Amino acid sequence: MKKTLFAIAFATAGLLAIPAAFAQDAGRTAQQGWYVGANAGYGEVSKGPYDDGDFAGGIKGGYRFAINPETSLAAEVGYQYLGRVDMSHANAFAGLYPSNGKSKLQGATAGLSLRYNFSQSWYGELRGGAFFAKGQGLTDEATPSFRRFNSTNYYAGAGVGYNINQQWSLGLNYDRYQGSGNGVHLDTNSYNVSAEYRF
Repeated sequence: MKKTLFAIAFATAGLLAIPAAFAQDAGRTAQQGWYVGANAGYGEVSKGPYDDGDFAGGIKGGYRFAINPETSLAAEVGYQYLGRVDMSHANAFAGLYPSNGKSKLQGATAGLSLRYNFSQSWYGELRGGAFFAKGQGLTDEATPSFRRFNSTNYYAGAGVGYNINQQWSLGLNYDRYQGSGNGVHLDTNSYNVSAEYRF
């Protein structure tokens, strides 16, 4: 009889706990799990021989961990293409260089992303990490020379976004990529729109 009463009490306590568990889930806005994303926008260089911009875009993916009901931290990797920019001064010297002196910057990324959900729909995000840059362009010397480089630099950025549903979100972002090496400086400001899909 005691065992039966104990079992009934235990089952009743379990049934009473179910609504509380659902209430906690309802208040939870932080996402957790695997995701992939893509972005597209404008990449701007404004240093040395370059003062212009071009199309920029990339892809990324990672895993997001919920660290409290509103905040999540993600480890992610990706690849960014940051455009080909023309020389900012008169192109009188352009023919002297490969690709007419146009710059080019791209590379892989590996970093962290911290996301705070203001509500079920809106979030803000900070991110940063390593940028494994591969580029080419003119040095910013008085007499520029055209060089290629591979270097490990950094990227950092911030954005805001809207969760369309549990799987999809759209965002507006600003990212800064340090793209320097071998005397060439192609640090790029990227203004982009992003889309993310969560599994």
